[in-house]
Amino acid sequence: MPKHASSDAFDLQTGNMQGLAFCEAVASDTTPRYLESDVIAPTRTIGLDATTTLKATFWDCTIEETPQIGDPSFISIALNTGGGRVWRNREAAPTDVGAIAMQPFEGAHWRFENPVSFVHLYVPFSLAGAVCESLFDRELAHAHLQTPSSVTDDRLCAAARRIQDGLSRIEPTRLILDSWALLLSEILVRRFSSHARRHVRTSHGKIPARGVARVIDYIEANIDRDLDLASLAGVAAMSIYHFARRFKETVGVSPHAYVLARRVHRARHMLDRGATNLAQVAAGCGFCSQAHLTTMFQRNVGVTPGEYRRILAS
Repeated sequence: MPKHASSDAFDLQTGNMQGLAFCEAVASDTTPRYLESDVIAPTRTIGLDATTTLKATFWDCTIEETPQIGDPSFISIALNTGGGRVWRNREAAPTDVGAIAMQPFEGAHWRFENPVSFVHLYVPFSLAGAVCESLFDRELAHAHLQTPSSVTDDRLCAAARRIQDGLSRIEPTRLILDSWALLLSEILVRRFSSHARRHVRTSHGKIPARGVARVIDYIEANIDRDLDLASLAGVAAMSIYHFARRFKETVGVSPHAYVLARRVHRARHMLDRGATNLAQVAAGCGFCSQAHLTTMFQRNVGVTPGEYRRILAS
């Protein structure tokens, strides 16, 4: 443990290090090893106990420095969201607020101008590899991918901020996490891999009508489940990347946007037929919570489900 650890990492009631307890609790094959720290614990985690593609952690750091082990299974993207600057190893350029630091696969040592707040996004390396094969018809090795600190790339920073905002507002479904992971994978492969100068395969085309029908039937039959992109792509017998691209070209919206619209439609249908328990409506339509249902319903219909129900009763 670094000798500069703050007392904030210590639970005075139990006498245990919160970070160590967290580390032991989340250790699994699906959890990035970057989190194996005995210094601090994140303030919030997303997807660590599930088979989601994108995983995320939020941190408020009050220590001065810490080592961090690497993990070749995940690409780590840390967006500095507030407070001070962050230095990696002995590099001179710090990661300022609004910039991104990437964790090398072999690990690194970090120093903080504390306090610092940041959000960590973890993308499976296997997904980035699949995207690389789809784009460039080349395998992606760890040596092919740059992992710089102090990244100010407009596309990557904008995507990270958008994901941070989305995670701050809702409890995400697997499908939106999959969509964000795919977005980050494409940016990373296009802008930070040694294959980036190769010619990109741009021919996607549309999904045949029969394939689209199978996917739509699958969505309607499983709308109450926490759907994922891999399952939808499997129904269409396509790779995740090609399915996501070709679905949008065929239907006009992304798979996530389409499923969300169908969930709102199903909720409206249930309310039209007299459903009164909004929690049950949310669960029956695949929303992760009643609050998620309310937000999406109001955004698409113009009123909240409760207001819609009162309109029907008047």
